[in-house]
Amino acid sequence: MTAVHHPEPLIDEHWQGEELAADDTHRYLWIWQGYNIRLIAVPRQGGEWGYDHGWCYPRDPAIVREAVAEWDSDSEDEPSGWHKRPTSPVRRAPRRDERPHYNRPRCVHGCYLHDGCRTIACPEGTRP
Repeated sequence: MTAVHHPEPLIDEHWQGEELAADDTHRYLWIWQGYNIRLIAVPRQGGEWGYDHGWCYPRDPAIVREAVAEWDSDSEDEPSGWHKRPTSPVRRAPRRDERPHYNRPRCVHGCYLHDGCRTIACPEGTRP
């Protein structure tokens, strides 16, 4: 299920975004979403109607491109650098046991629960 990272983003007309990578089950695209950029995991089958996972990033495409380029979707549940996860359940990498430290539980704002959340009144974590 190794992801293929595209050297240049592919334009997706349906989603009005850029596909940065793809694996056997999902295509990973970024789209403009209000004050954020949202990285979405679109299923290869039925992906015209919705997406399975999403992560919000600051409005800087370079940050999202870098996060996806560094992400090993086979062993890492989620990419790095996001500040909100608007979807549930949390994505689980097929070989997540290879990276237990990286795949520790996180709150919806991307902080590891053990470290506490940087967001005031986070429902899942306490502030450090």
